[in-house]
Amino acid sequence: MNLADRIIGMITNPAETIKDISEHPYIEEAVLIVGITAVFSAISAYLVQSKIIYDFSDIDTSGLETFQLITTVMPIVMALIGVLIVWVIAAGIVHLVSVALGGEGQFIQMLVVYGYAYIPIMISVVIGIVLMNFIEPITITISSTGGAQGDMGGFYSNPLFQVSLVTGTLLKLWTIGLVFMGVKQIHGLDTNKALIAVALPLLSLVFSIVMGMISNSLMG
Repeated sequence: MNLADRIIGMITNPAETIKDISEHPYIEEAVLIVGITAVFSAISAYLVQSKIIYDFSDIDTSGLETFQLITTVMPIVMALIGVLIVWVIAAGIVHLVSVALGGEGQFIQMLVVYGYAYIPIMISVVIGIVLMNFIEPITITISSTGGAQGDMGGFYSNPLFQVSLVTGTLLKLWTIGLVFMGVKQIHGLDTNKALIAVALPLLSLVFSIVMGMISNSLMG
């Protein structure tokens, strides 16, 4: 299979595609997929930032320029770098747990398959970017008294934003499912052991969902 066949295969025939990837793990292909996902994530972070306009009202902003720059740029940089870091760390953890459970696969195989498993995440980020373009910006007014006024709850409860969150969650579950299939193929583990191997990514997703629900309830 070439790169295009593998990308399509991860959607239409993941079992056969993962087998082919594990037999011929080309790291440059995985880097390309994760890299594109990272770029889209950075674009998404920029769009979210652009939808929240801060009005410092009666505050002298001359000393806040650096702060404003940092708060604008950092989420974009973290989104760009974070995707790559999480990929390597998550693949490493899944691989180590799999080996501890008796798996015999190689890290490079797990890393490449995990990279291909980012395809659903890439799709979810693109969907989020499209939906974010239709969300109206909000203004947060910050006064010298330390108060802040603005409908952040309304922003996060926007139906389009909620659709983006739900779609992202479902597609992340798809990614974890692909990693699960990869663990079984690469390390030859049974279903129960493969579930243990992907437990940390799954728990991380559940944690992010719970924290998101708590955050939205507080904002509302």
